[in-house]
Amino acid sequence: MPSNINGRLSPTSLCRRLVATGDQYLTYDAYLQYLVKVFYYPSPVFQGYNTTDSQSYPYCAILKYLIANARSSGDPSLTVEAVFSRLIGNHVNGLEGINSYSSLVDTNLTGHGDQLRQVREMLIFISQLSFLSWIDGRLFIDIHGLSNLSSEQIEQLVSPVSGLRNENPDLEIQRLFDISPSEEKSLEFNEPSTPEDDVFTEGRKVRVSHLRTERNRKVIRHYFRHADNPKLCDICRVEVAGRYPWLDNLIEVHHILPLSSPLNVDRAGTSLNDLVGLCPNCHRATHSFYKIELANENLADFVSEEHAKETYYQVRSQFQNI
Repeated sequence: MPSNINGRLSPTSLCRRLVATGDQYLTYDAYLQYLVKVFYYPSPVFQGYNTTDSQSYPYCAILKYLIANARSSGDPSLTVEAVFSRLIGNHVNGLEGINSYSSLVDTNLTGHGDQLRQVREMLIFISQLSFLSWIDGRLFIDIHGLSNLSSEQIEQLVSPVSGLRNENPDLEIQRLFDISPSEEKSLEFNEPSTPEDDVFTEGRKVRVSHLRTERNRKVIRHYFRHADNPKLCDICRVEVAGRYPWLDNLIEVHHILPLSSPLNVDRAGTSLNDLVGLCPNCHRATHSFYKIELANENLADFVSEEHAKETYYQVRSQFQNI
């Protein structure tokens, strides 16, 4: 969020706001939601930026299409090919109303070479939002996860934040991240929290962003549909449904590399190799072990996927040695 102005690296107002919050932090989900609304083409962060070309807000268009299509046809997904055929081919710019996206038809427009890669990377990046997921080459929206929002809130979530563009790209970056008081109210600043699944404090749900992401319904269904033994805890090896026959299942889906890790941004999506099923006790114990090991190594996060997997296997071997 900084930019180069007069030979100096200058922080944006959002940067300064993050410093001013002290022991609070901006949730990853809140930042992505803001980025969705301000990111446009031609972008000041890329070569070829200018203020004469018309603006398009690709992330807003993608979200509007997913919401409209899930409502009208029941299909909550979007492929790279559909981005070209239905969005770019129909010349949408993200400024249209959500309902207009339900009437988009296929065109003959197709992407080629680097275009396909760039759009695919865009979909994978935006899939880090808590109500989206990238599975088997498709971007899915958890439309039920938005059911607690009013129509006005959903419209606000996907409405671009526009303004008069600055011809200087560095000054334009400053403008984009110049958070107004009204916009700041929509951002989610939370107290630091542990990676444990302790989600209730005096009846008030905390760590909402983590909880929504961990329990994305599409990812959970993907795991339980394809896992060899989805009702078996991977650590204690207890089949929880057998221990508690009056319950269908208590197994929780655990991401070996936590979704809160920045390493997830560059990943191709979620696969079964990224997931394990754990009983509630082992799930909480695993997150606690992660916290302790990272603290012992003086690290704030895992340095690689392999590092996360090695740490998880340590948890499993510790239990087997008890």
